Amino acid sequence: MNPLTPREAARRRLLDTLRREGPMARVELGQQLGMSPASVSDLTASLVDEGILVTEDSGEAGSGLLRGRPKVRLFFADTLGCVIGVWTGFNRIELRLVDSAGRNRASRRIERPLRSLEAGELMDVLAETITAFARDTGHPDVKAVGLACQGYVDTRDGVVAWSPVLGVRDLPLASGLNQRLGLPVSIENDASAMAFAIAQRDPELRSGRTACLMVGDGVGLGFLIQGELYRGARFGGSEFGHVRLRRSGPQCRCGGRGCIEAYLADYALYRDAQLIDHRPAPTVLLPGEDAMTDIVAQARSGDAALANLFREAGEVLGDAVGILIQTLEPDHVVICGPGTRAMDLLRPSFEAALETQTIPELRALAAIQVVESSMDLLTEGVVMQALRELDFDLARLKAA
Repeated sequence: MNPLTPREAARRRLLDTLRREGPMARVELGQQLGMSPASVSDLTASLVDEGILVTEDSGEAGSGLLRGRPKVRLFFADTLGCVIGVWTGFNRIELRLVDSAGRNRASRRIERPLRSLEAGELMDVLAETITAFARDTGHPDVKAVGLACQGYVDTRDGVVAWSPVLGVRDLPLASGLNQRLGLPVSIENDASAMAFAIAQRDPELRSGRTACLMVGDGVGLGFLIQGELYRGARFGGSEFGHVRLRRSGPQCRCGGRGCIEAYLADYALYRDAQLIDHRPAPTVLLPGEDAMTDIVAQARSGDAALANLFREAGEVLGDAVGILIQTLEPDHVVICGPGTRAMDLLRPSFEAALETQTIPELRALAAIQVVESSMDLLTEGVVMQALRELDFDLARLKAA
C-alpha cells in the first residue's frame, strides 16, 4: 500500500484524535494536534462533506459576560459500517458489534466447546458464530473483525502460537477467518486488548509507559508506550503470567510449575479452595463468576483458610508487580481484570510484599492503581483497534 500523502497523514492524525478522545470542537482539535484553525477547518470540512464526520451543537456557549456561539462538536458518522469484536475464552465466545461512531449495538455470549476442536473445525465454528451474530443483529454491513485470544499471539502474521484455551498450536487464525468471512481480521493477546481499552478511557495512561496486569481466567500483561501497544520484536507482546516464581510451586496450565498465573488466576484459586476442609473436588477447569464470588464472600465472612489463600495470592501479586517495576520501570501500573473482585483481601499482603521486595527509588516512580474491569473490555479493546484500522482507510483521499 502506498504511504500517506502529507494531507492524508494530517487527516489520519485528526481522525485518530477523535477516535481516542471522543467528540470535540474544532478549536479543541487544533489544540490537541497543534494545527492552525484554518488547517483544522479545511480538513474537517472535507471530512464532513465526505460523510465521515458529522456535527453536533454541544449547547455550550463561551463563558463571560458576552456569551459566544455554542461549540459545534465533530464526531464519527454511524453510517460507515460496523466492526465485530470477539474473545475466545475457555469453551466460550464473547461477541460485540459496534458501529462506526463507536456505539455498542449488540453483544452475545455463547458457551461452546473449543479446546477439543481441530484447526479447521475451530475456524469453521468461529466463522459461523460471527456470521450468525452479524445476521441476527440486523447489521449486515460489517467491515472488519477483531479477535482477542489468551496465549502467545503473533499480531503481525495473525497466528496464535499457543493458547491455554485452544487445543491447537501455530493456528493461522487471521488468514483462516479472512478466507471464511471475506473480511479483514486482526488478532490480539487478550491482556493487550484490555490494556488498550483501559488506556482509551484514561488519558493519563496514554502518557509514558503503562503496564496493565490482567488477573482473571489467567494472568497477562499489556504494555503501552505513549498509548500504543508494545509487542516486541516478534509481535507477540509477553507471557508475563508464565514467569516462574518458585520451581516447586503449583501446576500451571502451560505445563510448568510455580508460574505467576498458577497462584493468581481464577482456576488456581478455585482449585486450591476446593482442597480446603475436604470440600468437593473441582469438576470444572475454569470456574464461573458465581463460583469465584462465593469463594470471595466466604473469605470475607471469616473463613480463615480461604482468607489465608488470598493472603498468599496477594504476596505473589506484590512480587509480580515488583518484577514489573524493576524490569520495565513503568510510569503507571494498572491491576485489572475480574480478579480485582478480591482486591480488598489481596491488598494488605500485596502492599507488604511490594514494599519489601522492590527498590524504594523505583517503586516511587510508578503510580499504581486498580481498575475494576470485566471481560467486556477485551472485546472493547479489539473493536477500538479495528475501528482505527478502518479510519486509516478513511484518511486516504478519494481519487479524482
